[in-house]
Amino acid sequence: MNNRQYILSLIIFIWAQSSLAADWPKFELTNADLARSLKAQTIDISHDPVYKSAKQYQAYLLSDIIKKLAIPDGQQSEDWMVVFTATDGYKVAMTHPDALQEQGYIAFKDNSAGSNNWQSFKSGKKTITPEPYYLVWSKAGLDEWRYPWPFQLVTVSLQPATEYYGAAAPTNSNNPQVKNGFSLFSRYCIRCHSVNLAGGTVGPELNIPKNVSEYFQGQELAGFIRNAPAYRAGTKMPSFEALISAEDTQAIVHYLKQKKYEKVQ
Repeated sequence: MNNRQYILSLIIFIWAQSSLAADWPKFELTNADLARSLKAQTIDISHDPVYKSAKQYQAYLLSDIIKKLAIPDGQQSEDWMVVFTATDGYKVAMTHPDALQEQGYIAFKDNSAGSNNWQSFKSGKKTITPEPYYLVWSKAGLDEWRYPWPFQLVTVSLQPATEYYGAAAPTNSNNPQVKNGFSLFSRYCIRCHSVNLAGGTVGPELNIPKNVSEYFQGQELAGFIRNAPAYRAGTKMPSFEALISAEDTQAIVHYLKQKKYEKVQ
């Protein structure tokens, strides 16, 4: 193959990949015509974790948006992710069933902001607002790992979990315990840890070159997952004892042990 043929093949490959990615159902929140098809509501939030106070917003019901995004026939909803994408490309995802289980809203105006749409807040060293859209939940006390509050949103889309999580997704997804373990891992762990280099970079990679179960002995891995501070002073990893049961921890361990046989080269 000469250089010209190689470049042409590369262009075709990139175009094909882009076309495949574009085929997944997506709702452009910034499209005025689409927004007009939704009914706005006034909602009260008893405690907003971003502003750390009670809030009242104008918002669209999240389920109304998700209903516009059809899962392909024959597919199970638990195998699909609802993906929220921000203006800077940051993405956060939750399972399709979780997104519909509680009353989520896509807020577009803070009623306490007066003539402005939003009040500003500190995010790290920056002062920003949630504009244009912000995912909020009306029920107080929800698990924020399971029900995230991302802001500056521009799209809501659906994507298969196997594609969204890439090489971290289990090949043996028919095993219920592995499937449940991966669901829990993707909810609580993958933002900080990677598996097969797919995932976060705050914590260590957990599968290559050695799987974490190959150097944690017996029940120590399950214990560490639930309460890392009991094992390592000064660790950035929080305790999950209030969020993850002993049974769920075993499911995560089962998933991690399965990935030992699915290492990328």
